[in-house]
Amino acid sequence: MDNKVLKKELVSIRMSAMNILAGREHSIDELRQKLRRKLNKRDASCDDCIDIERLESFIEIVLQQLLDDNLLNEARFTECFIRSRINKGSGPVKIRHELMQRGISSELTDNYLDNSYEFWQEHIESVRNKRFGAQYPQDYKEQSRQSRFLYQRGFSGELIQRLFNEF
Repeated sequence: MDNKVLKKELVSIRMSAMNILAGREHSIDELRQKLRRKLNKRDASCDDCIDIERLESFIEIVLQQLLDDNLLNEARFTECFIRSRINKGSGPVKIRHELMQRGISSELTDNYLDNSYEFWQEHIESVRNKRFGAQYPQDYKEQSRQSRFLYQRGFSGELIQRLFNEF
């Protein structure tokens, strides 16, 4: 293949990546996976496309360019992701797990995830109140139901226990 075709391919991959990033922030792993899926679909119907190994190296080149241009930024993604999940009522356990699935290191997660007891205690109270109202459960069955809900939202057993022990 000549240089024109290779350069055209790099530009095409970069445009695809930028279109994906236009919607929201992505982690490096997320963007890599989306580009692979998109390009594999395209290559399935293409007779004179480049081979998979070269395509992988082109994806890595484009990812590095996006990092260098600060269009792709793991710290910015982590901060936005955490804020988004907190606004949706998720707890720290769930947020940490979702970030790990997206390839974010635990060190970066620790830098942006507020680990203060006071913050999470206020957050769990607001999530519980939004779902169940201000009245705390009077019996064990209702407390168990609310505990399961909070646990599924990603709050630790310790936070849930402290919440109900206070009241």
